[in-house]
Amino acid sequence: MRNQILRDLGLPVDRMPEAEVALRLAEFILSLPTSGAMAGVAIDGAGIKVGDGGVFDIGGFMASTGWEQSKEPQTARNVWTGAYRRGDKTIRVHSRLGEGDVVAAVDGRRIIAQCSKGSLARKPGRAEHSLLTTALGEALLFDIGGDDIVVAAVPDTPVFRMLAETWRRRPLVRRAGIRIALVGRDGTVSGLAL
Repeated sequence: MRNQILRDLGLPVDRMPEAEVALRLAEFILSLPTSGAMAGVAIDGAGIKVGDGGVFDIGGFMASTGWEQSKEPQTARNVWTGAYRRGDKTIRVHSRLGEGDVVAAVDGRRIIAQCSKGSLARKPGRAEHSLLTTALGEALLFDIGGDDIVVAAVPDTPVFRMLAETWRRRPLVRRAGIRIALVGRDGTVSGLAL
């Protein structure tokens, strides 16, 4: 039954797309008691559609998690961009790159996150290693202020969890102050510690 629900939402059963990681992270941040009212989520069009086939249905996903698009979808190239509201919180989905995949505030501090996709099923190879390395590297390039919190976010899987636990202790990761967050398909997030 759960797999069918995921398929109905256009979500692959065996992996989390980057857009899903980013939207679930934004939703989690906005659920915190001292969060601001808005989170910006940058989504690359390639994460939504490849050729004529859909990869991730943002509108369907947001509706299934209780978010309503606050205005008519744009008729431009990126019809999935716009503001989604739930209660007094807003997630603004856009396609501007280079600002961080998720930007939000908690306790007046800006959180900037670089998100990555990932497999939920164990596969041979070192894909998780490469994906987390890339997310950390991109997070290093953010233009941040002194109070900003920088995050590399990946799906919560045993392999990513093992890498996160090990890499959080690495001297340069600690010195850079980058947090490694694990995002669950159920919306839970660990490793953010705000």
